[in-house]
Amino acid sequence: MVTPMYGTPERRAAEIAEGASQPARALRHLVAHAGVHLNVEWRDLPPAAWDAEVRTAQGRTVPCRETAWMRAREVWIHAVDLGNGGTFHDLPSAMLDRLADDVLAAWRRRGESPPPLALTPTDRAAALTTPGTAPLPVTGAMADVVRWLTGRGARGLTAPAPLPALPRWF
Repeated sequence: MVTPMYGTPERRAAEIAEGASQPARALRHLVAHAGVHLNVEWRDLPPAAWDAEVRTAQGRTVPCRETAWMRAREVWIHAVDLGNGGTFHDLPSAMLDRLADDVLAAWRRRGESPPPLALTPTDRAAALTTPGTAPLPVTGAMADVVRWLTGRGARGLTAPAPLPALPRWF
């Protein structure tokens, strides 16, 4: 049996808009309550259930164990999206690294071709690359790289040419 997270894309948009209109205190309580409830559900899952298939809002089928990452990703990114003062620079280093890897993996999985890029985070030892010849060198803090990869602006990045449009990240 499939139980969709939202009945329709319109319902999803309406719930997001409604949540965004809530005061910060209400959102903190909602997140705390949802987190406790979700943690209880995860805690009580039998080991075999972690391998059960779950269909994402985008229609992709993933093992239940991936829902923990999906939840973390949603909470961190949408906390920034709320515009209450949090930025990608507030995200933990490991979260930024995982998000960058996640975006690049999503493009590969969907067979999407981003422009050839050599992303060089100034606060990391290694660069990230996308396939292709003559990659455009893009430099900036990992927080700025991830902000751009997730479609939230290119502030803080430098490149010798205009930054190209990217495929959707999610």
